[in-house]
Formats: sequence, structure tokens, C-alpha cells
Amino acid sequence: MDVKSRNYLLMNRQALEKDIKTSYIMDRMISDEVLTLQEEEKVKQQNTQKERAAMLINIILKKDNNSYRSFYNALLHEGYRDLAALLQDGIPAISSGSGKSSMDGMTSYVKTVLCEGGVPQRPVVFVTRPKLVDAIKEKLCCLGSDPGWVTVYGMAGCGKTVLTAEALRDHQLLEDYFPGGVHWISVGKQDKAGLLIKLQNLCSRLEHDSTLSQRPPLNIEEAKDRLRLLMLRKYPRSLLILDDIWDSWVLKAFDNQCQVLITSRDRSVTDAVAGNKYEVHVESGLAHEKGLEILSLFVNMKISELPEQANCLVRECK
Repeated sequence: MDVKSRNYLLMNRQALEKDIKTSYIMDRMISDEVLTLQEEEKVKQQNTQKERAAMLINIILKKDNNSYRSFYNALLHEGYRDLAALLQDGIPAISSGSGKSSMDGMTSYVKTVLCEGGVPQRPVVFVTRPKLVDAIKEKLCCLGSDPGWVTVYGMAGCGKTVLTAEALRDHQLLEDYFPGGVHWISVGKQDKAGLLIKLQNLCSRLEHDSTLSQRPPLNIEEAKDRLRLLMLRKYPRSLLILDDIWDSWVLKAFDNQCQVLITSRDRSVTDAVAGNKYEVHVESGLAHEKGLEILSLFVNMKISELPEQANCLVRECK
């Protein structure tokens, strides 16, 4: 971890230990693959909330820059906007003279936009699927400056979330079509109370630099109105990403003349909302070559070095 990032964690350690509840924070960090299940268990074994927070920070201090970014995003997403603000200036810079990451070619602008928007990082084992990524980008460009919906749909586990996040790692796309930024919300299956919490957290994130601190919206209708005004006045030409939508009624809370990309198992979830609509279908299963590529990454070998049994293993898993 960069010295500057480490210092920001140490400087603000007392405030962090006092206020954060680690459970949801760790869920997000595990999802980003910067925290292991064994480390989560080590935190849970502590007796008090403050001790659990202290243990989590100790673990993060021993990790890399990605862990800092993931922790910052988790704070922002879980409603700890004041604590996230304490760490914002410590977000690690991208080390490259050209402004690009040496590992994947992303500019520092893209890295900042995705970090602030809570877009998931690439999984450790990642294989490219350029045709699908390009299809998602194409549909996003079709929105132009008009409100509308892009639906990335397919069976569970087919890679919708990873592909959607990958499509956003494009400097030209973000700069030309979504200069107001991107805002990622992991929705999942929700009842009305759960949806209200998601909306409250989103409004809190979008208001994080406001001089006037408002109370959280008390119901879904109030949250929808506040979100509409925020998107119109503070974040025009920005993109909302709603990951893992199960029910069409949930989308009505976000049906407020903005640009939205959703991932879902159900192609028809946008039937209940207004605006232009575009679709990208992600088929389940991978080509045999992609299966071998994933296996080779897991075992840290070249595809050509895999034994013959690897082909049988990939076929059995399809």
C-alpha cells in the first residue's frame, strides 16, 4: 500500500474504529476479492464492534492499494459517507507517466470514476469476452443523451456483472457519453424496506459533497423524487447501474428520466418502465477454449502446459 494511503488510514483510525460495523463492509471486500474468508472469520472472532473494526483495519494495512480502494467504496456504499470523505484524498494514484495503468491500460480518469462510482474490480481470474463487452458498449452509446434502459440479461453465473463492469473501463465511453460519472448499486432480491435502504444509501452517496445535510428519505416515493432531482441537477449525463434486478416493480423507483443499465436473469423486467430500451443477451456456458483459459489461470500454467485431463475436466463442467 502507498505510504500516503497508509497514513490516511492511520490518521483516521480512531474515527473508523468507533463507528463502522464490519459485516457489510467485509461482504463488499470479499466480493472485490481483496479479503479472504479466513480473514473475515478472524475479524468476527473479536468480542466487540470496536475490536472487530480495529482488526479489519489491521488487516487492510498489510494489504495493497486495491484493498484501500475497496474499503473506501464499501464505506461509501454502506452509508458511511463522512468516514469515506476522510479517506478520499488518500485514494492511491495510478502510477504511470502517461496516466495509464501498466497492467490493463486504464487511464487514471477511468480508475477514479469507477472507484467513486463503486464499480466492482476485476476478479482475480479474468478472461476477456470482447464481443459481449463491445455489444454492451454499443448499446450504451445508442442511448445518446436521451433517457433509457440497457438490459444485460442471462442465466445466473453467466458473467453479466463482470462483463458490465468491464464495458465501463473505457475512457472514451465515460468522457463522451457519461461525463457526470457512473453510480453502481448492487440491488438483488428486495422487499420494500430493503429497497428503501438501497435508495437512502444511494441518495446519501450522491449528496456526499453537499453543504446541506438532509435527512434520509422516509419512503420510496420521497426517495424517488430526491433521486430524480439529484440526477437532474447534480449528475446530468451520468449512468445508473442496477446490478441483479429480480422484480420489475423495483425499477419503478428508478424510472425518472435518467440513463440506466441493469443486469437481470429476466429479459422482461423493463416492460413496466418508460423510455428507449436496448438488450444484450449473455449466453450461459463458455467456449471450450475459454474454459481452458480459466483453468490455466487458476493453476498458474500456460494452456499448452495443461495435461490431457484438463479437456475432460472442462467438458464435465459445461
